[in-house]
Amino acid sequence: MVDYDAAVAAVQDPNADPILLAKIAYENPEFGANVAVNPRCYPGLKRWIAEFGDERARETLAQYGFTAETFGGPVQDQEAPAQAALQAAEQQPADAYAADQYAAVQPAANQYAAQQPAAQAAFEEPVATNPYGFTAEQALTTTDQMQIAQIAQYAPELRACIARNPNTYPALIEWLGQLGDPAINAALASRQ
Repeated sequence: MVDYDAAVAAVQDPNADPILLAKIAYENPEFGANVAVNPRCYPGLKRWIAEFGDERARETLAQYGFTAETFGGPVQDQEAPAQAALQAAEQQPADAYAADQYAAVQPAANQYAAQQPAAQAAFEEPVATNPYGFTAEQALTTTDQMQIAQIAQYAPELRACIARNPNTYPALIEWLGQLGDPAINAALASRQ
């Protein structure tokens, strides 16, 4: 648990660790508004605060134009569908024939996939339309985590480029994957 004095210092620090800010917002909801306006508050944390933060934090984010709806609505429960799928799989009898067919077809599928990397790697560079001057080149190559977060927040047209940037931090990668954008999903798939 982050003590009160450390929380006060962190939310006022423009170079605060984003993970520490997330911990403060979770453990001390009264600091949610302060965390939300910190320049190191990443988009996923703002989304969480917009949905689960206290009233003051939600109002503060709303003043900046961020609500739970801005981020695509409420956060979905990721465990319930996975548990339902697992239970359904456990109830179905094992089909040895289907497993054999899968094993027979899989080498051909792998060979086809190996022949397709040039087509999958050809990404269309987006046209930067944001008023902040962020470019596709910056989104693809910057190592500055703060700039990556700002591009994700203020230049949505460049999110696919951020997804391809090897320096993008894991929490932002996870958030990008939840957006459901086909271009972003293709860029994330190319990371692996």
